[in-house]
Amino acid sequence: MGGAPGGAGRTRPPGQLRGLEQHRHHRLRADPRRHRGVLHRSGGSRVSEQTSPLHGTAERLDAVHEWLAVVLDTSPRDGWLLCSEVDAGVIADWERRAAESQVRYDGRSHPVAAASYALGWYADIASRIGGTCLLLDRRVPRLGRDALAFRCHPEDHYPDGVAFRDPRFWCLPDDPDADHPDATVVADVTALGAILRAEVRAHADDFLSSYRPGARLPRRDLLGSFFDGLDVGFWQEDADADAVEASIALAATVLPGATPEFADRSTLHRVDDDRGGVHLTRLRVSCCNYYRVSDIGEACTTCPRTSAEERRERLCAPAE
Repeated sequence: MGGAPGGAGRTRPPGQLRGLEQHRHHRLRADPRRHRGVLHRSGGSRVSEQTSPLHGTAERLDAVHEWLAVVLDTSPRDGWLLCSEVDAGVIADWERRAAESQVRYDGRSHPVAAASYALGWYADIASRIGGTCLLLDRRVPRLGRDALAFRCHPEDHYPDGVAFRDPRFWCLPDDPDADHPDATVVADVTALGAILRAEVRAHADDFLSSYRPGARLPRRDLLGSFFDGLDVGFWQEDADADAVEASIALAATVLPGATPEFADRSTLHRVDDDRGGVHLTRLRVSCCNYYRVSDIGEACTTCPRTSAEERRERLCAPAE
């Protein structure tokens, strides 16, 4: 699969575009696991973490993302950063690195695009991971800023590792580990979805209360980045029609709109092409501002600036 528009033909790595739903079109230039180093733990910690049910959830998340390592590690080592440690200095450095990456892939940078990339990368740590946990395991882990740590790709700077630091989780009555001391059982998926919304919104509020980007971003993009990350968490790559419909239904349950946490409703929907193919897509709330650095000024497929007709044409175009 080819790279994004622009960038002198270079293949864009996962996470380079804010829209993580674009990953199907952008792969790492080399082995995506070459930077996914081993976490070194003490023996006692390793045993307790590997027997935790959330360890299994982390392994399943890790398996579905070729570009992302997901682990349960209550005390990440050097090179990992707690979400609660992300301050103005970290954001400024992240934006600088995002700008460097834009220059490398697109030949130029833009301060608004750099700020959007950094915000989106951060927002996805809690929101997308939380959504994918619910999709795969019908579980919701603790997603507070002290409960998550991450590591960035050494060259392209998007998060290429996420660590759960708290082994506790919410689950359904039929979860195989519902009786585990770390599990809190709730009645149904609707209740789990409400907890997931609340966890992501609390994380967002905590972060945004002190967030000061290097360029002015639309107010809607701030919380919108967390909403988009959560909605994308229900995205399934190369899914059949039944799986696509299941993703859409779950996203609608978690993001029905008009809730205290998020006013918007999920925009995940399917598009069928003339060859019988089924495509999952969505319309973003926030903007990654990629069009500002694209050499042809083209917006992402899920961007609000892209018309429904053009979105369909891109999705349904025969593979090159």
